Amino acid sequence: MKRRNRKSQRKRKAHSKKRPRIVQANKNSPKHGRVRRKKLGRVSRRIAITDPRVARALGAMRREGISASKAARHERMKLKTFRERAGRYLYRSGPGKPWRARGEDQLALSMTVLTSSGRVDVVVRNSRERRLLHQYEIALRMFRAGEDGAEAALKAFEGKTVAGHTLITDLQLLIQLEEAGQLDFDSLYTSFGDRS
Repeated sequence: MKRRNRKSQRKRKAHSKKRPRIVQANKNSPKHGRVRRKKLGRVSRRIAITDPRVARALGAMRREGISASKAARHERMKLKTFRERAGRYLYRSGPGKPWRARGEDQLALSMTVLTSSGRVDVVVRNSRERRLLHQYEIALRMFRAGEDGAEAALKAFEGKTVAGHTLITDLQLLIQLEEAGQLDFDSLYTSFGDRS
């Protein structure tokens, strides 16, 4: 009788040891569903193109200090849509407090950049590069209008890049692009989805 009891105890121990190992292996496996979903989510957020109206509204709030509702109305957008698309870059200090725009954001937008081959559409991934591109375009307009100080204004952008493209400050190249009709554009932001 004693021998049988020992055998049954050994079998029980063997089964109890094996089961946790299998469960543990599944939890730590790189193929686990939760890990894969997180990676895909991160990639889709990073490359998602934002509505340009959101960037313009956030910019207006930063520059002019206007309210979120006024900024959204100016862009012909509902406040709810603006809040959803701006995400964490629009915040308020407490319930009932006014909405405020953060100093900078990491919103990806499709914009047009001037290159030596003409204008190309690129994805600009943050507000710092968007601001730089806007300022460069102001200097470029000064150059095209023949205003005083245009050359110095363009020189300030020497060596600076937007979305991996070096901003053109060479006056001879700009004259060539102007003559080829490559400096004209309708909007810095390229078209985006449906309006709400």
